[in-house]
Amino acid sequence: MRKFFQRLHSMHPAYQAHLAGLIFIAILALGVFVFPASKGTHQGLLFLASLAFAIGFSIWSWPKVKEVWRHPIGRALIIIPHLFVLLLAVTIAKNVVASALGLPPQDFDVSVNFIALLFYIPAWSIVVSILVGIFAFLLYVIALFVGVFRHPFKETAKLFGHAAGALAICIYSSSVFDFANNNEKSLHPLVRWVAFFGDFQSADAYPGIGAAERIRLHENGVISVATAENNTVVIRVRKYEQ
Repeated sequence: MRKFFQRLHSMHPAYQAHLAGLIFIAILALGVFVFPASKGTHQGLLFLASLAFAIGFSIWSWPKVKEVWRHPIGRALIIIPHLFVLLLAVTIAKNVVASALGLPPQDFDVSVNFIALLFYIPAWSIVVSILVGIFAFLLYVIALFVGVFRHPFKETAKLFGHAAGALAICIYSSSVFDFANNNEKSLHPLVRWVAFFGDFQSADAYPGIGAAERIRLHENGVISVATAENNTVVIRVRKYEQ
């Protein structure tokens, strides 16, 4: 037992995490047979196992990411996904604003920019999910080839551990985006208040506009008027008349 702990202590932290994941999986397999009705316990053990593999993969891959960042070409390869993330966040924000207000989102710059900030992390999560998911697939393929050509089992196990960690991060990242996407409608009241204070403006000197109205001018002589009623923002649309 003492030798086991000494060997465990000498292991790389990434592989210590992978070993913890394997232990949780072994406990889970035993628990499925001994306590088949304890679904909550099974899910908890599965989460801990996947988390351990994800931590191990992160510890292993982070130094390599830093090495890539030091190289100009590698830095460019990291910046390109970031530009795509910004574009994706703005696209999602426009859809949310259009759904919340029922009006063209290009007329509500402040609202779109604000929601884009909120969706920056979910947008990153879907990009990370895609990239890490591809990497996980490649690791699994490499691990299979390594195993077929009878390389040391230790190397094959390491590759499968990294692949499992990458897959776990892929699933976690996609879950973040799914959660944000599924709860998008809960942002609608916030969008309306942001639009009320940021995009709608008082224009009582403008012909045909009341002193208490906050308006937004649109194309084709259409205006939208926002008012605060019973702690909610009500938006009405009408044709502009002088």
